[in-house]
Amino acid sequence: MSCPHIGATSALLKAIHPSWSSAAMRSALITSAELNNNLGKPITDAFGKPADPFQFGSGHFRPTKAADPGLVYDASYMDYLLFLCSIGIKNLDSSVKCPIKPPSPSNLNYPSLAIPKLNGTSTVERRVTNVGSSKSVYFVKVKPPPGFSVTISPSILFFNHIGQRKTFTITVKANRVNKGMGKDKYAFGWYTWFDGIHNVQSPIAVSVA
Repeated sequence: MSCPHIGATSALLKAIHPSWSSAAMRSALITSAELNNNLGKPITDAFGKPADPFQFGSGHFRPTKAADPGLVYDASYMDYLLFLCSIGIKNLDSSVKCPIKPPSPSNLNYPSLAIPKLNGTSTVERRVTNVGSSKSVYFVKVKPPPGFSVTISPSILFFNHIGQRKTFTITVKANRVNKGMGKDKYAFGWYTWFDGIHNVQSPIAVSVA
């Protein structure tokens, strides 16, 4: 039932925010989701065991919160073309030529972060757009994946008007304890921007090389 629920909610979001792109609506749904189910307990898998973001995505979506997410991670047509270039898919648009050194796939302005086969340290960039109060201040809090450290800079974002954009970086570093972590095995964490009203939460998934 996930598809019809999300599809209907997206239609409602478009009616409320007709200028939002599909990427902005998806961001609102992802970052406003919660990690507890309708009973107020952590989301579990089909066997009743604790689930992870590869099973539940960003969590249990909340339509009313998605209508007022505070910040959104927007992405343009060109952003997606560059992402496709970065993973080796070219010539989808004859008017656009892939750069010689395309950006890392992890740099797509997506409201979650996945870094496969991390070897040492990786820094990626994200951009958020203010769709909440005209003047607002957001602070970041981080729950790093076990065995990794996560640093976000700047750690405070100041907004003066609706539609203003701010860019920040996320640096993920593998700690020594990860040497015993199996390949293709992911660790999960979160980072959240909050202003006292909104909690703009994004999952993190990292594996080591």
